[in-house]
Amino acid sequence: MAHDTTEIYVRDLSEDAAADWLQGVFEGLEQVQEAPIVTYEGRYDGEAVPVQITEQVKNGPYTSIWFNAPRLPWESIRECARAAHDALGAEVLCYLNQPKEPWRMLRMEAGEMERVDERTLEDF
Repeated sequence: MAHDTTEIYVRDLSEDAAADWLQGVFEGLEQVQEAPIVTYEGRYDGEAVPVQITEQVKNGPYTSIWFNAPRLPWESIRECARAAHDALGAEVLCYLNQPKEPWRMLRMEAGEMERVDERTLEDF
């Protein structure tokens, strides 16, 4: 994946459940920081991948999982969102990184992928 950072939002996900999923994705995952932001670090392809997990983003039901590395196991944010959805069985949102439409998001729910407008989401 060519981006330096990638962020997905997973509905009703605890930090522990997120860490369990990430354990299967990255080698040697361990928590490296507890405050102010819970941060884990694992390895992918020999490189360190810091991952920040923030529960209840914007006081809502979503947990942010923010990958701060240029190379990840997925080719795109869509693949990352689908992998999280498939593994966790939860609704996943992510931005599509479109400068002309910064409110454009992708939602994975019940195995379906759809484009949504952040401004119309009630609890985001």
